[in-house]
Amino acid sequence: MELREITVEGRPVRYRVAGSGEPLVLVHGLAGSWRWWSPLFDALTERHRVHVLDLPRPRHTSGLVEMSVWLSRWLDAAGLDRADVVGHSLGGLLAAELAARQPARVGRLALVAPAGIPCGRSIPGRALPIFEALYDVRSSLHVVAADAMRAGPLDLARGVAFVWRSDLRGELGAVRAPTLVVWGEGDRLVPARLAEEWHRLLPQARVVRLRCGHVPMLEAPGELAVSLLGFLSEQVADDARDDAGPGVVNGVRLGRDDDETAARQ
Repeated sequence: MELREITVEGRPVRYRVAGSGEPLVLVHGLAGSWRWWSPLFDALTERHRVHVLDLPRPRHTSGLVEMSVWLSRWLDAAGLDRADVVGHSLGGLLAAELAARQPARVGRLALVAPAGIPCGRSIPGRALPIFEALYDVRSSLHVVAADAMRAGPLDLARGVAFVWRSDLRGELGAVRAPTLVVWGEGDRLVPARLAEEWHRLLPQARVVRLRCGHVPMLEAPGELAVSLLGFLSEQVADDARDDAGPGVVNGVRLGRDDDETAARQ
């Protein structure tokens, strides 16, 4: 991938670009980095001009509140007036917020286990799922641990608090982009049941459930790539309100219309 550097809000920001086609921006989650998306690069760059960035480290909570504004300014500096956007967890929250507040900037939107709707867990009830989620990505733990250490304990704690209390339910009706919501059925950090709420609130939403946990990029990269490429290529069912049904094709849990197509093949 080509490493580039631009200036956003007076600070240098590095990001990576590869592939050709329509622009696609990948936004990582809390205490993550561009490396979390690397298992998908080969598949996505065959059809898209992929831009993958590292979010800045917020020094205080208000920095997190303004992060979607920062993302918009990053798009300006990168020369991207409009792009398809994929966000994971905190990155999904930021991508959804951007799509709601600046609809013209986002062509198609994919949210992978997004934060932004409270799950109702108490503070003690949040600790165990974090350790369980780390166990699910143990094969990539060296990457996850290195990124968490780089974020630092204070920024990480602030980020966790911000994510758990964030609530986008009042804004999601303003999203105009066709949206794919992807969730791991075994997500122990952000409950998969929240996919139904996202599906209900987003005007043009479709849900795909994968057999993995909170980080499909690391746990099920092939299945996630199939889901994303199909959606970005408009190879999904015409009914934008369709939800995922019980069928699975090539490891991907499909919607009802897709089940019928697969049955005929």
